[in-house]
Amino acid sequence: MRIIGLIEDEGWKGLLPFTRVRPVWALWWGIDTLVQKWERYHGWQVKGFLPAQTRLWRLYPPSFPEGETLWLNARLLPFSPEIRRWVEDLRPDTLYRTAEGIPVALRTTRVPLLRTDEPETFGQGFREEVCPSSTSLYWLKEATDLFQLTGAVLAADWQYLSGQSSPPAHLAIRGKDNLFFHPNAKAGWAYISAEEGPVWIGPHAEIQDGAVLQHTNAIGPHTTIVAGARIRTHNSFGPWCKIGGEVGQSTFLGYANKAHEGFFGHSVVGEWCNIGASSNTSNLKNTYGPVKLYDIATSTLRSIALQFCGTLMGDFARCGIHTPFITGCVVDIFANVVTTQFTPKYVPAFSWDERSYWDIEKALEALRRMKARRQLSVSTAEEELLRTLWRELVPTA
Repeated sequence: MRIIGLIEDEGWKGLLPFTRVRPVWALWWGIDTLVQKWERYHGWQVKGFLPAQTRLWRLYPPSFPEGETLWLNARLLPFSPEIRRWVEDLRPDTLYRTAEGIPVALRTTRVPLLRTDEPETFGQGFREEVCPSSTSLYWLKEATDLFQLTGAVLAADWQYLSGQSSPPAHLAIRGKDNLFFHPNAKAGWAYISAEEGPVWIGPHAEIQDGAVLQHTNAIGPHTTIVAGARIRTHNSFGPWCKIGGEVGQSTFLGYANKAHEGFFGHSVVGEWCNIGASSNTSNLKNTYGPVKLYDIATSTLRSIALQFCGTLMGDFARCGIHTPFITGCVVDIFANVVTTQFTPKYVPAFSWDERSYWDIEKALEALRRMKARRQLSVSTAEEELLRTLWRELVPTA
């Protein structure tokens, strides 16, 4: 069995705010995390990890396997065409880069040379080659990819899905061959239309009465689609979410609640977020023009050449009832959004309102209460990370 490792390059900054508290490979997208896809798709064993941010090392410790390891860029998507072929062609102690210089893969036994907190130096001292031009590489480049590419991810997940299912007879289903219903999942009187794409319903998920699910959707473990919900196409719901109202082409990483009425479209929601009742995203400008999005890494507002873009909400953020999110809104981690007017384009991390910020002790206490509802606790490493981020991101800290 091939042993692989995952390393981050500076591209993690393009995936903010979701990479503030996790490395790229820990993102839940489709029916599992990116790291699990490498194992499930290819039968490879992932033993090596090197996060780019040293602040993450207590939560996600670096790991360096013994013997030959194939190190891969964590932003490389595992369903990239011909990936198995060009991996086999990669010579020992050789680094593949793209024509633009992005590190792709390194095959080596020289583990000590990888022990660095400077990802841009990855591969120095090795023979370098340009990755074969015939290879199409699929990448995570922008946070918006987490809703733009969901269809491709779910198609690949479905291709590598093993096992069959027997959905309850009382479900109204079109396209039964495109439905995977886990034996431990449960459903009320709901309607599922899977004729045009796969629908995956994971272990202990629940589809309540009157819910409508269209095609190309993944419902994660222990996630509940509440009664009367309208789930459009191309959604990815991670574990332990509660989803109601109307949702389309959106990704929820997990442990997030949007249990009430209101529309979320072309959006990404981090873990431990709470969406107040009747909150809505605007995902299309009145001019029908390209959306401008706040770039956290450069602190600039830039056009992203997308006509549809809703809200990017970082982990631990929440909003009050009836919150109207402006088109292309970025909400950073632990932000508290309370307004009946359109939100600004960017809501800073740990902000309580427009003029103040969370006290870190009160923020951590709120997180403890949130996690206690799921019989979970806040680890010392997680608390240390959040304290570090609070000191870095809060102006008065």
